[in-house]
Amino acid sequence: MPDVVIVGGGPAGSACALALARAGVEVTVVERRAFPRRKVCGEYLNGGAVAALDDLGLGERVRAVAAPLVGIRLVPPGAPSLELPFPTPALACERATLDALLLEAARAAGARVLRAGAEDLVRDGDRVAGVVVRDEAGEPRTLRARVTVGADGSGSLVARKLGLARVPRGKRRFAVGGHYAGFGELGGHVEMYVGTGAYFAINPLDARHANVMVVVPDRDLASWSGAVDEGMRGRAAQLGRGHRSFEGARRVGPRVSVGPLAFDVSGVAAPGALLIGDAAGFLNPFTGQGVFLALRGARDAAAAIVASLADPGREDALVGAYADRRAADFRVRRRLTKLVDLLVDVPALARRAGSRLRSRPELGRTFLGALAGTIAPERALAPGLLGRLVL
Repeated sequence: MPDVVIVGGGPAGSACALALARAGVEVTVVERRAFPRRKVCGEYLNGGAVAALDDLGLGERVRAVAAPLVGIRLVPPGAPSLELPFPTPALACERATLDALLLEAARAAGARVLRAGAEDLVRDGDRVAGVVVRDEAGEPRTLRARVTVGADGSGSLVARKLGLARVPRGKRRFAVGGHYAGFGELGGHVEMYVGTGAYFAINPLDARHANVMVVVPDRDLASWSGAVDEGMRGRAAQLGRGHRSFEGARRVGPRVSVGPLAFDVSGVAAPGALLIGDAAGFLNPFTGQGVFLALRGARDAAAAIVASLADPGREDALVGAYADRRAADFRVRRRLTKLVDLLVDVPALARRAGSRLRSRPELGRTFLGALAGTIAPERALAPGLLGRLVL
């Protein structure tokens, strides 16, 4: 019986498994899909994510297969474009490459990887004691473990089985897009074209290819009916306002649709179980925090697990401390995300903020640093700073 079973082999699950295996913990990762797998979301690694990869000893390996990013080119409605340089180095890396690299590092450190899909939790009374999976042959198997970790992403089965998933508040948005060629040289900038409740994002992956997403409210997607490509292109042209569109671009691989871009939980821990990554709560991908939060949450959860396995009598306190840190961080980050949502949804505010950011570059550095996790997010929410941004 392994000490820990982790459901999900994405960045959060693999990073947690890697840290646990290096600490001598016997860990099994349950992953439904074969790697490398195609996954288009989260291909921007902000400064915090890059630092977390360095802490794992994987930074140079990722840099060898990634492209440097220098900043964001933001185009609000009715205003000129604005370039915001990243305060710390950032990278673009295909998730197929990143995820496979992280999972292989965990395997090399001693983690076992089982190709199977999780279907239920095993319980001993009120305590989670493992998972029920269905393997590649279609056979059900029971994997018992001292600790079970849900790293199975937005819509997490583990969170739902624990009774921790809840209906997210706010607008339901969907992302449609994929990898494209033909957008030309972007100069290492992520381009963001914002409009009322929607945005058009272009993230360069290399000199020829980009991750391109059009994010819209659910009502827009419903109105496109069976003509999704046409609807996506039309919305992009509207948001691009003559600067950008899909004209001259061609998709490389299948179209990807992701959503709703929301998942919320009432807590991240239960007796014998933890949630990490998007399974522990999901923020608007416009802010680019996903991979950073996955890696940091994996680090914190692994530390709590290692300590609790060594001293079972302190498990409640150690796991509770992890849950409290996560909850406190998410409260602040949700406020920051709501502020960004407001700027996306209200064109007048977007224009005003763009003007302030252009004349006060230190405001942009603070906001990007807060989103990237290289400075405390509370700094971006200080009343004085907010006043300088929108008043």
